[in-house]
Amino acid sequence: MGAVVESGRILAGRYRLLARLGSGGFGEVWRAEDTVLGRMVAVKTLAVAADDDAVVRRFVREARALARLDHPNVVAVYDTGTEDGVGYVVMQLLAGPSLAALLAEQRPLPLADAVEYAGQAAAGLAAAHDAGIVHRDVSPANLILDGAGTLKLVDFGVARIEDASTELTATGTVFATAGYVSPEQAEGRPADARSDLYSLGCVLYALLAGRPPFTAEHPIGVIQQHLSSPSPAPPAGAPPQLAELLAGLLAKDPRERPSSAAEVRQRLDEIRSPADATVPLARIRTRGPNTRLLIAALGLVLLAVGGVLAATLPGGGARSTAPPSPRTTTPATTVPTSTAHTTTKAVIRPPAPQTPEQALAAARSALTAAQALGQLDSSAAADLAHRLDDVAKALGDPNPKDAAHKVGDLQHRLDDLVRGGQLTSAGLAAIVSRLNRLAALLPSPHGGGGDQG
Repeated sequence: MGAVVESGRILAGRYRLLARLGSGGFGEVWRAEDTVLGRMVAVKTLAVAADDDAVVRRFVREARALARLDHPNVVAVYDTGTEDGVGYVVMQLLAGPSLAALLAEQRPLPLADAVEYAGQAAAGLAAAHDAGIVHRDVSPANLILDGAGTLKLVDFGVARIEDASTELTATGTVFATAGYVSPEQAEGRPADARSDLYSLGCVLYALLAGRPPFTAEHPIGVIQQHLSSPSPAPPAGAPPQLAELLAGLLAKDPRERPSSAAEVRQRLDEIRSPADATVPLARIRTRGPNTRLLIAALGLVLLAVGGVLAATLPGGGARSTAPPSPRTTTPATTVPTSTAHTTTKAVIRPPAPQTPEQALAAARSALTAAQALGQLDSSAAADLAHRLDDVAKALGDPNPKDAAHKVGDLQHRLDDLVRGGQLTSAGLAAIVSRLNRLAALLPSPHGGGGDQG
């Protein structure tokens, strides 16, 4: 059982939690006061497992790796530690709004603003990629303006450290927001820097068109389009150079996307006219306290630990009590640019299930992983497991098409769970990819045979 975090608690003897601003599968975000420096900060908390010292060490190591990202387009991390069963990360609190809020207020955005914001996002991603960090959930909600109008990349909660010897996320686990997820992530394959570029392309398209490139009534339909539908035509009014860049960013094959985020930033800078470059972007007036207190961090470094870390540390655990170190001002140009993160690598993956029984086992594993990671409600997991049991029984029936019918019913049930808040879009993507394979191996309920290849 995880430790309970309540308003008024003080972490590390200095961070007083004032108000819960959000929660999700990877922890809770709090508005807090740094009582030593007398400033407001954002604190993300999570329960830390009591019996896994390796997880705690990875948590702190990855927090420090992200804290070293000193870039104007990446949210600042001030402190991290664990205390009495609670892991925490202290970050910059931003005024907002997010690009998601801007889109809700004025969709689409002016062309100059869309290009400028996408360029700033690309600059932040370039810094992360050069440090070996893949964000894996680039979306308008995770791009937030500070009080000076500078865009910040936030919420590295599902990020991956490329040079880490171990990962906190299970192989094949899918994250990201459905409207902005890359095809490879939707299939449960490993994400790299090029996956972030696809998501950035979706963000740029949304800024220009007022909506993401793929939409559907349910998240499952959006994910299917990311996997198989051709990319939509560029929004009307996009200049040829921008249309060409969008087409490359939204390529299904990662090898056909731009080589790096730095290249994307350079191309966007070239698209902007000299006049646009000197005109400051319009400041958006916030409409209330909730908008003004948009969190700039939403979980740097938690790396999917919200669902994995379920218990509490005994007696206290490591804590960080030293004042935050001053932010250095090392110019970004001193960071050597590397193309290692965009080089195609040979990845050995388990073969796709070749029989309905193998696909059924993979679907069960996806349910277990989604529940463990906080993406699937426990009662919903039990219901889906029972439905998979029914599919298994139907496989032995004289009419195997009954199993296909049951798989179809199960897929419809996933949409109901998403609408009811019992299944996240990340969990949906992981489960549906397994069910699609299972359905492909079964005879169609409308006639014809299954895919046995």
